[in-house]
Amino acid sequence: HSNPRKKKKKPSSSFFPSALPGIILAVATALWYRVGDGGNSPNPTEGASSHSSRQLLSPKPGSWTDGYYTTQPAQSTPSTHALLYPNGGYGEPELISFSSDEEFLGLGRLYNDLGQIVQSPLHFLNGTALYRGPDKPGTHFQWPAVHVGYKRPIPGVVGGNGKQIELESLTEPSPDAHTSDPRVFYVHNFLSPEEADEFVKYSTAEENPYKMAPSTGGTHKAWNQGGASARLTTRTSENAFDITTANSKNVKQRAFRLLRMGGYQESLADGIQILRYELGQAYVAHHDYFPTYQSDDHQWDPSKGGSNRFATIFLYLSDVEYGGQTVFPNSDRLTKDKSAELVERLGESPPMEKRKESIKDAGLSEGSWEEALTLACYAKFAVPPRRGDAILFYSQRPDGHLDASSLHGACPVLKGTKWGANLWVWNACRYSQCQDDPLHPAEELPEVMKAPFPGGV
Repeated sequence: HSNPRKKKKKPSSSFFPSALPGIILAVATALWYRVGDGGNSPNPTEGASSHSSRQLLSPKPGSWTDGYYTTQPAQSTPSTHALLYPNGGYGEPELISFSSDEEFLGLGRLYNDLGQIVQSPLHFLNGTALYRGPDKPGTHFQWPAVHVGYKRPIPGVVGGNGKQIELESLTEPSPDAHTSDPRVFYVHNFLSPEEADEFVKYSTAEENPYKMAPSTGGTHKAWNQGGASARLTTRTSENAFDITTANSKNVKQRAFRLLRMGGYQESLADGIQILRYELGQAYVAHHDYFPTYQSDDHQWDPSKGGSNRFATIFLYLSDVEYGGQTVFPNSDRLTKDKSAELVERLGESPPMEKRKESIKDAGLSEGSWEEALTLACYAKFAVPPRRGDAILFYSQRPDGHLDASSLHGACPVLKGTKWGANLWVWNACRYSQCQDDPLHPAEELPEVMKAPFPGGV
């Protein structure tokens, strides 16, 4: 197999053969509890210390942790060395070696490129790229980019129509927070057409207490806490919330599993915000996270044990004839040398004359913020909507610091109507949902979500 990280520069070492994680995901037959859904957490010391007799975890197909763990050997003898990257895969790897199962487990929880917890040195080939797990409460696993255009199936996670969900890297973040691109992925097959239609239908239903109304922004308060009046002139869409339906709960649980969270906690998720953008409507570039000074009654800084929005999964509920992209204006547009296939699929930038004509046809004023945003949408990194798919981006860096590079905007719709939805996941209990102390949210995380974690589990 070829190593998926081959586009990155590697340190020279006799330890480094070209190798992919040799993971074969098999159907597990042992019964397993559902993590985060009333079961007890696994005992990290269960079984003997030797890899040959230690009890390995075999989640039941369809259970919460289905696909979370490596379950089949990649070879007949244990590996003795690997390339170890930090959580998220930043920078250059560390060359590590281990001569026993105990030494391997002493490294703490490690992941492979597929986001699976590596249980044993038998489960990967020598020289494979592995990733450290999160190292303090309130931080979580983050998907490594590997390289732009890298596409992987997410073991155990399927969309609403049963299709395999795939994650495709759109950017390649760097260790320097001041110059890094955001951590953005394209999520293939996340929603079924029926799920998308159900969100659209419920957004205007009479039985929805939070049905479609002019969009709000910048407030940490829910509509029933006074947030309904927080309207912005730079956000011209309309939105509704779905906080109660079976559809929204199923989709939120799928999102938690995609993020490799240890279980599902409603207190870590906002209600799904359904959006409708008509001709010319847009949302200026903004962050999904709240500033650390947002209010005094909550610790907003995740790097200090607080909580904030950790990741956004933006759901595309419709196709759009023209416009309506999600733009990251501080990142350069993709070039063919990075990924010719992605450039072709995301579309070439039309000539300036065509852009100006489309802006005028959409009724946008010359010199307006909408015009400036539209121009950025075709000059910078932007992702066009495709019904049933989604994009994932992180609002926090792996160490818990808020990620300023996640600045993004909703491009004006230049033809047609755009339907979408925000699914926000927090790193710990969100504002007003902490049960004990809102100044220490990370301490309230259940054990299956509270880093650091022992090796192998």
